[in-house]
Amino acid sequence: MDSTGFLWIPTERKGINLMEKTTLKDIADKAGVSMMTVSNVINGKSSRVSSRTADKINAIIKECGYVPNLSARSLTSKTSNIIGVILSVDTYEENSLENPYISTMLGVIERELTKNGYYMMLRSVSWESDVSQFLRNWNVDGIIFLFPYFERYAGEFIVKPSCPFVAFDTYLQIPKIINILSDDKKGLYLSTKYMVNRGHSHIAFVANYENNELLTQRFLGYKQALEECGIPFRPEYVLNNIPSYEGGLAAGKKIAFMNEGITAVVTTADICAIGIMEGARLGGLRVPIDLSVIGYDDLSLCRFTTPKLTSISQNVELKAQTAIKLLLEKILAGNNDDPCQITLDVELVERQSVISLF
Repeated sequence: MDSTGFLWIPTERKGINLMEKTTLKDIADKAGVSMMTVSNVINGKSSRVSSRTADKINAIIKECGYVPNLSARSLTSKTSNIIGVILSVDTYEENSLENPYISTMLGVIERELTKNGYYMMLRSVSWESDVSQFLRNWNVDGIIFLFPYFERYAGEFIVKPSCPFVAFDTYLQIPKIINILSDDKKGLYLSTKYMVNRGHSHIAFVANYENNELLTQRFLGYKQALEECGIPFRPEYVLNNIPSYEGGLAAGKKIAFMNEGITAVVTTADICAIGIMEGARLGGLRVPIDLSVIGYDDLSLCRFTTPKLTSISQNVELKAQTAIKLLLEKILAGNNDDPCQITLDVELVERQSVISLF
């Protein structure tokens, strides 16, 4: 037992001490071959090695738990099997992983990359220079720009698209990138129409959509549904709160005290909808008896609220899977030129947070 209180038990297998980091030379010495032969087997160049020798080397690698040095391999092969995931933040004090949409997306991305033999490197950025530094210092096979504020950094990728690149939900027309969108306008159209079909005509919209094309598309879906149903658009029913829990909490409280007859709310994120529900409750309203609420994203947390939250599903899992599939296809084909844009459908998932007035 050492001074830290841990008990270390040295283990040896057939002449190799597992307490020490196994090296390429250790494998070569144990197999009785050159380091180049071991390297050829590790890097998939087994045609240069007899099958008997390759099997022997692979057995020793497995026995020793040897893990190749990816950094060293990338210097010689020009590939790293690493995908960089860039997450933009306003400040480095901000913890974006608390956002359930981001954490859900990251979970699916990491799982899909692992299944395909790739590693994920996550990097937060606040300035365009952060992106430049990342691209300059790290050898990655592809880039995923997760969320949000891609427009701030787009120039860096337009000028120097050094590898295949994925963006989510950007409405910029940028050559050479893979862009995965959801039908944002349809999403809020569906949620607003759902409210109207259940007798609601005083429907609020919560999100600071101005200067944000994605949220603007969702706002336009809200307006389109009102117009088609003959319901006048009322600017006072638009609350320009950030679609976060705190923004939703403030909006819910405001709606409770507005005395404007609002009976329903649609918004652009589940976490905002949950804040609205809590703010309304604190203001004395009951959901859905006094106020019906619909979220957006259909994250797993919708099933754990009281009442369970009705939401627009943009199928986050399929969105991430599609991005990974197209990115890896570009990497394997060595094609970094052709643009690709896919818009995925959305649907409403009905739960308990809306009541019919009929």
